[in-house]
Amino acid sequence: MLLFDIESICYNYESFKDRSINSSTKIFNYYNLLKLIEKYKNIYSINPIGLSVEKRIIFQIKWGIGKIKVFIWSQMHGNETTGTKSMFDIFHFFLKYKNHHLVKFFFKNLTILYIPMLNPDGSEKFQRRNAINIDLNRDAIRLQSPEMKILFNEIDKHKPNVLFNLHDQRSIYNVGDEFFNPAILSFLSPTIPVKGNNDFLCRKKSMGIIYFITKEINKVLPKIGAIGRFSDKFYPTATGDTLQKIGYPCVLFEAGNYPKDLQKKKIRKYNVLSILAGFYFISCQKNNLEKDYSYYFSIPKNKDILLDKIYRKVKVRKNNYRFLIDIGIMNFEEFNIHEKNISIISKIVDIGDLSNFFTYNELILSKELFFEKNYPKIGDIERF
Repeated sequence: MLLFDIESICYNYESFKDRSINSSTKIFNYYNLLKLIEKYKNIYSINPIGLSVEKRIIFQIKWGIGKIKVFIWSQMHGNETTGTKSMFDIFHFFLKYKNHHLVKFFFKNLTILYIPMLNPDGSEKFQRRNAINIDLNRDAIRLQSPEMKILFNEIDKHKPNVLFNLHDQRSIYNVGDEFFNPAILSFLSPTIPVKGNNDFLCRKKSMGIIYFITKEINKVLPKIGAIGRFSDKFYPTATGDTLQKIGYPCVLFEAGNYPKDLQKKKIRKYNVLSILAGFYFISCQKNNLEKDYSYYFSIPKNKDILLDKIYRKVKVRKNNYRFLIDIGIMNFEEFNIHEKNISIISKIVDIGDLSNFFTYNELILSKELFFEKNYPKIGDIERF
């Protein structure tokens, strides 16, 4: 069997990542996409497949000649850009190392169908939802948005073997609850109401893929951070849940967070490695994707117990009483549509005993901060 050397690919990532993508910002908008489409148009098969609410063209890229079809989409949430950047790194890898044994193996065995920006209108405003404020990931039943109609039409047309649904996740997730361990990546095989073995076989396949990916990525993870299993709560109108329910093995990739990596440069690399590991497993296993599926449940769950900053043991005074509290802070991104930049607004999200929370930035204060007139409140902007 062809060797998949993830350590070598990780080491050489900087040599093949697409440097035309701005890594100093999370923003990846429609203009950025059009530049890359122009760059790759004579190299890959790139076709328009429909229009968004605001009449922006939605594209599909095709690569490979294999019988196994992997259908991928990213930026169904317009402000979740890591998956898009990662996929163009992979296409650049395929281009730069077209004679590499692994690239030739993928090209022969896989047909990759990729929608790089399902929600171009949302990307222009750096917002989650589309132009009519529908969350595309909750429109899988009614299909009221043109973007979701396009997605489902293309899946029905190509009938792929496996689906990759690329997302970003918030900085609130810790892997386990014993120590600071941010989720660098998380994965999910969507839950489906099980009626029989045939229904569950579909989910077994995506579980098997995820287990292989995590096993490989764990070989190259930094000392801080881990791989988590995303919540498998069933959402009847969600895309992954719906598609897996009707027979398409679906893997959700959640690009996570790492300390002092606000632009997700490191996360982008690990996302690339995870997608390539998935390609390898699918290419090799073909009819046995459910191999080792039960180990999926050994992947530790994400815990919603991370804050961006915590002030510990803050001394406060109110009505002549003194209290000892912790103050939890979260960062919120605000997009300036005119200047096309993002500013970070830090707000208080919790007050009290936060000893069960971990944080990227911990501060222990020894003096009284607040008194009668400026006692902290939930929702206040951090000004101290």
